[in-house]
Amino acid sequence: MSIFETLVHWDKNLFLTLNGLHTNWMDHFMWLMSETIVWLPFFLFFIYMLIRNKKSQSLLWFLAFALLITFTDQIASGVFKPLVERSRPTHDPELANLVHVVNNYRGGNYGFFSSHAANVFAFAGLSLLLIRNWVYSVCILIWATLIAYSRIYLGVHFPLDILVGALFGFLSSIGFYYLYNALTKVKTTKHSGKNRRRKKTTDGFPENEVIQLNSILAIVLVVCFLTSYYLSW
Repeated sequence: MSIFETLVHWDKNLFLTLNGLHTNWMDHFMWLMSETIVWLPFFLFFIYMLIRNKKSQSLLWFLAFALLITFTDQIASGVFKPLVERSRPTHDPELANLVHVVNNYRGGNYGFFSSHAANVFAFAGLSLLLIRNWVYSVCILIWATLIAYSRIYLGVHFPLDILVGALFGFLSSIGFYYLYNALTKVKTTKHSGKNRRRKKTTDGFPENEVIQLNSILAIVLVVCFLTSYYLSW
């Protein structure tokens, strides 16, 4: 067995293990995690923070985020999936009957690499580089990991699909961040002592707003948790 075949074999075994860890409550919870509309309150407050604190630059930052997500999504879905043609677990002849699916959702034919993972880690990476607050960085990376994992739980991606997608998305965010700064001649600098006493992050976002952003993220998670618990009865 070649190294590639061994890797694929391990990938499938790990998928079956992770996908097999399911409960009725988790079915509802992971389905909600994978739904973009669930996170609308978080994204709306993030937009508010950009407009309030970046002012004239906010439109450029919106454009940067839009271009980044479009880039990662199109590379994943428009290039790699049709090029590699690796079947999703739900369409893999060896595994299709063993996969635990939720709401009969099986996705398209091909799954390498995950556009969900690429997109959420791209957003997470660019936003944490922009905000530069370690608590937010931890929270947003946990958020991205949870959403990426939900794709394995729902049975539509192998772990390797997620790992490659997450890595591609995060590296793309770093590239876009420095490209943005190079094109706009914006440099990230530390604020003076006076500004630090106002409790701002190194890139000018008030810490109280960052706390509110983290709180909204936590509240959405709690609401999803309670909703899933209620629906599982």
